[in-house]
Amino acid sequence: MLLGVVTAHTNLYFVGTKDGMSPKGKYIRPYMGTAPIRDLNDPLLLCRSRGMAPELTEIMPVVAGTDITVEWHHYNATKSDNVISPSHRGPCLVYMAPLESNGLGNSWFKIYEQGFNAKRDMWCTDVVRENYGKLRVKIPKNINNGEYILRTEMIALHNARRLGGAQFFPNCVQISVTGATSGNPKMYPIDKLYSPTDPGILFDRKKGGASYVIPGPPVYSP
Repeated sequence: MLLGVVTAHTNLYFVGTKDGMSPKGKYIRPYMGTAPIRDLNDPLLLCRSRGMAPELTEIMPVVAGTDITVEWHHYNATKSDNVISPSHRGPCLVYMAPLESNGLGNSWFKIYEQGFNAKRDMWCTDVVRENYGKLRVKIPKNINNGEYILRTEMIALHNARRLGGAQFFPNCVQISVTGATSGNPKMYPIDKLYSPTDPGILFDRKKGGASYVIPGPPVYSP
């Protein structure tokens, strides 16, 4: 994978709560460039990071039932930054896994998804660009307290009409959840979240987004 050749790709720069945003990269597993993952069998689909040892990254405290904000950028954290190319339109998805699993095995459950908004004729990536890179996501109340990996992802569908054309932009945050009740979400391995022929992965965007099916398991709802 060539990391030096990018076209308006993106990375997660910041994460925060109502108390404010963190410094750049804090709580985010070290990323290796802005280029996407294209192969669903690539181990980098996990977090797009070669720094997967949990001790390399600080852990952000989060209260269950409250929102966190994640913020992507391409070149820099300014309002003139394009965040991600306007052509790279598609859904946003957010997963969680217990930190002790390090994302391996049956450990992932989905907590958020946003695809195409027909009323606004906008994909989630459009919404993120409109908000200068920001997306708010609620941490579920009905989970167990503890430390987690929060996996954020945007999928660009501009070449998804051909097999292997979808582009995946995952990044991972480390969080510690308090104030939760309890829960038992069904968990999935990272390599079983998607199939190359899923209708949300192999998709001709020129046909419009109204028929789009967001890939992956359902959002956890106890």
